[in-house]
Amino acid sequence: MVRRATTADIDRLSALNAGVQLLHAEGRPDLFREPEPEALRAFLAEQLAEGAIVLIADVDGAVGGYILAEVNARPANPFRHASKSLYVHHIAVDPGQRRQGVGQQLMDAAVAIGRAEDVDAVRLDSWSFNHDAHTFFEAMGCTPINVVFERRLR
Repeated sequence: MVRRATTADIDRLSALNAGVQLLHAEGRPDLFREPEPEALRAFLAEQLAEGAIVLIADVDGAVGGYILAEVNARPANPFRHASKSLYVHHIAVDPGQRRQGVGQQLMDAAVAIGRAEDVDAVRLDSWSFNHDAHTFFEAMGCTPINVVFERRLR
């Protein structure tokens, strides 16, 4: 069952996020910090207080995964048409719940919110080292639309 998160879920959300944060810190230690539980809790509390879309997948009374998203509306400019999207900032599934449909339920719920908000698309990004995420996102019908290149100087 997917539902909106509440402040009572912050500790469980923080624990799930810590795993994703560690993956990023190991993949790009020059960019990402190791998980800091108190900072994660404060960040998630702020997101909830500001009305961010935070969805939880409850699996037998435990948090099996979560999504943090927001609706982004961009006005037209000389280069681009106006657009409105649901941007997924975070998606995390408990390692013991992977390949059980939890991620799909979360993405389906995000898509339903996007449709209700009349968005053009659901968008997200993923770091090049996160191959498992890429496989999942492609299975959810996502396709790459933009590639960012980097030339490191240090």
